Amino acid sequence: MHKRMQFTKRGAGLLVAALVAASLAGCAFNPSPKDLRKYSGPDKVRSLAETRANERTATSVVPVKTIHHSNYVSLSDVARAADLHGAWLSDGSYGIGDHDPVWKFRKGDSAVTKSGKTIRMQAPAVQDSNRLYIPVSGMRALFGSEVAINSHGDTISFLPKSLPAESGATGRGLPFRDAASPAENGNRLHIASAGAAQADSILQEARKYMGVKYDFGAGNYADTGTFDCSSFTQFLFAKVGIHLPRTAREQANEGRSVARSDLEKGDLLFFYVPGRFKTDTTVGHVGIYMGGGKMIHSSPKPEDGVQITNINSAYWQETFLYAKRLLS
Repeated sequence: MHKRMQFTKRGAGLLVAALVAASLAGCAFNPSPKDLRKYSGPDKVRSLAETRANERTATSVVPVKTIHHSNYVSLSDVARAADLHGAWLSDGSYGIGDHDPVWKFRKGDSAVTKSGKTIRMQAPAVQDSNRLYIPVSGMRALFGSEVAINSHGDTISFLPKSLPAESGATGRGLPFRDAASPAENGNRLHIASAGAAQADSILQEARKYMGVKYDFGAGNYADTGTFDCSSFTQFLFAKVGIHLPRTAREQANEGRSVARSDLEKGDLLFFYVPGRFKTDTTVGHVGIYMGGGKMIHSSPKPEDGVQITNINSAYWQETFLYAKRLLS
């Protein structure tokens, strides 16, 4: 009896194993060489040029909302679609820009500040919950120089602008260098200029704020304890009696141009911020040259806040637009 039970169990086990094997054999897919050719192929990797070409034709769509029988769009949606940063600021306004607020909007106000200039919309901005809405009718006047805008009734779409020659600043990729010293120019007797003293004072002060956090659209430092790129430069230059406008775009209009191979301490360096809807001719960031190929600036990256960066690297050499000298 015992032997018969062992045999029965062994037989049942063999039967189960056979059934499992048969089942697996029936479910397995063993493709023929012809099938392999049908279902496989070489991986396609896009080149940088192909990627950029695709980006140029890609659109971002924003929904339209009816408010007071008029078409409005949310500024947070606009900022996202246009590849910009948008946020409520400490003064109660809503700012949009790259590393600082180029556009500033206020609830109930039809006046908009763009790079220090006032543009009027046909109707005021309207707040709904935590979102601020602006009339669709004002979109092209406000953002038309940055992106192409198309209206489709219940949506509007953003398309990167087609520019004839987006080659960036002349000399792209070249290293940054300090201006030749008077001794190198054959002038052994040199008295430090007032500009050099101002630069040293600015840089000495700037180092005190290392690590202070970056905050888009930062208000007065005494109130917020933070900076964005242009509020940092504005704050420091004010300490030597030079009053700069608020945004990097506006500051870029100040001073005289100098070459990247002729830089001095205290020069302002301007860069564009790469992105799908960005041109490489529009200022999006500013920093202060320290000499020796280094810049001090407030930025969300590569670290968060006031930092010293070696600008003789591919990213900064490629995105550099121009330098301006305000100290003399």
